Amino acid sequence: MSGASPPDDGAWLSGALSETRLADEFRRIEAAFEPARNPSTPFDPKMHAPEVVEKARAWWLAVMRTEYESESTFVEMAIQLRAINEPLDVQAVTLRMAQDELRHAAIAARVVSALGGEARIRPSPARRAAAHADCAPTESALRSIIFGCCLSETVNAARLTKGYGETTDPFIKEAFRLLLTDERLHAQFGFYFLENKRTWLDAHPEVRRNLARYLRFAFASLERYMGAVPVGAQPLTDAERAIGLPDLTELSRTFQETVVNACIPGLENFGIDAAQAWRERGIDPPPKDAP
Repeated sequence: MSGASPPDDGAWLSGALSETRLADEFRRIEAAFEPARNPSTPFDPKMHAPEVVEKARAWWLAVMRTEYESESTFVEMAIQLRAINEPLDVQAVTLRMAQDELRHAAIAARVVSALGGEARIRPSPARRAAAHADCAPTESALRSIIFGCCLSETVNAARLTKGYGETTDPFIKEAFRLLLTDERLHAQFGFYFLENKRTWLDAHPEVRRNLARYLRFAFASLERYMGAVPVGAQPLTDAERAIGLPDLTELSRTFQETVVNACIPGLENFGIDAAQAWRERGIDPPPKDAP
């Protein structure tokens, strides 16, 4: 159209690697963190109806976006841990998880391309995580890690496990496996971190109480974001399940099962009253002097 502004190409992210030696370095990183990568099975579109492939292509493009945007969560987490001088291994693994999210975006991009789509997204602008202004830096880091790993990534890992188990397409199944290998670590990281802080928490019982109060809000917030069934969601057909599409009608059930059977027992193991927080969850953060 005459007079139209040219597209802002800088706002787009392509799944294609750079045409430099950095691409070789990236492949070395992938090889180091994916030593068990199975021989690649090419995607065969003849195994699926075109409309099912189209739905899968859209879903993996959304995965590419989500994984890419999640990288900043772990970068922010690493900054918080640097501020309180956590051990070097803790900080290094946190940065590794940020790197995982970029590799996951690349995996999703390869799936989109294999399914005949263009692996190109317009990500949301990176946003700095809001500081927990009502607590000291160590408690703030604990909140971020509990929310991001003990809760969010634990639910993600459970859903990926379910998708991996139900998918029959070998190409898609291998993509799920590669994501799941890392997501398990992301979920476990939160509990490893709590183990590292157990002695500190023993010396600060008031922080355990504060974390339980925070969890009332965290559970409700995450349930709204990850545990709600979209309006108009329909159960999967066998063809959709075979290609790995998620069953949106089961989002609430899998969320609640994971929280009750994995997240809450894991947090209770560290003396945090997560069960009561779950029962009393609410979207408005409780006052600091609440019981």
